[in-house]
Amino acid sequence: MKKICFFSGDITRSGGTERVSTVIANQLVKNKKFNICFLSLWENNDKLFYTLNDKIKRYTLFEKVTSGKRILTYVHRLRKFVKSNNIDVLIDIDGILDLYSIPALRGVKCKLISWEQFSFYVNPYVGYRKITRKWAAKKADAIVVLTEEDRKNYEREVNVKGILRRIYNPIEIGNGEDICYNMKSKIIISAGTLNYNKGFDMLIDVAKIVLKKHNDWRWVVCGEGEERKRLEEKIEKNNLTENLILKGNVSNIEEYYRKSAIFVLTSRTEGFGLVLTEAKKEGLPCVSFRCPAGPSEIILDDINGYLLDCFDIEQMAEKINQLIENQDIRKKFSDNSMVGTEKFNIDKISEQWMELIEQI
Repeated sequence: MKKICFFSGDITRSGGTERVSTVIANQLVKNKKFNICFLSLWENNDKLFYTLNDKIKRYTLFEKVTSGKRILTYVHRLRKFVKSNNIDVLIDIDGILDLYSIPALRGVKCKLISWEQFSFYVNPYVGYRKITRKWAAKKADAIVVLTEEDRKNYEREVNVKGILRRIYNPIEIGNGEDICYNMKSKIIISAGTLNYNKGFDMLIDVAKIVLKKHNDWRWVVCGEGEERKRLEEKIEKNNLTENLILKGNVSNIEEYYRKSAIFVLTSRTEGFGLVLTEAKKEGLPCVSFRCPAGPSEIILDDINGYLLDCFDIEQMAEKINQLIENQDIRKKFSDNSMVGTEKFNIDKISEQWMELIEQI
């Protein structure tokens, strides 16, 4: 039985990275060939935000959030954990963790998969992410990216010594009979971490135009993050507090999708765009900027949504208004919501992960 460890910053967080890694782990643990566990740098919350199979054990390198420690301390603890637990494959669920994993696994039989969650040309939060990507290209046994666009970026920009594989983030796709689009809804929904890359500041600019014309509609944003205060101030400044609501983190995001009429993504960048696949699964027409990378591989323009120039506020507002004012287009997009999503089927995605693990 192969021992597979997903390495995370903090698996108790509520982000898309944590969500998709728990989904994949829950699928892989069904295979009797695999013994799955999670290792976090630390766990900042008492409970997991997303469900994890009871068979999957969780560990931490540190008991609490740690700052000021040298990188070598992280490397030493990770190396000790891998050796003492006889880990066969370590999966970094964010490429930045390669900073610790690559030196920790030197001379150890454990294989390394670097699972990159961000677009190649984007270096959010930390400046040395660009360096770790090039390091992973030389040292990791495999690199997993989320889009074809990013796979081509890696091929063009770096010489990947190991395996380079595009594996989409999955959705559980039914037969479509459970989709029940709410034609009477007057709610627009968006979701994501409240940070600069997600572009919620631009969302407010769009909302100002849309909600001025359609003041009987509401726009709900699900998610939390460091930009909340700044966004609240901008919402208040634009007199949108009654119609544009920041809900914070929600555990029942599917219920919000089902009560909504339109999903909107205003991101500057995406690693994939998991929220788009979630919205499509619930039958929602989607409107998004054609940002790197992901939306153009998820939305079929003018079939189940609109893909718009980056970052044309007026154009996005115009297309949302068009959807609000034309139920026939909304119905058409909803009926076609699952067109092109076969490639995201969770069974296909888990098979690709199993094949990669066996290959390395």
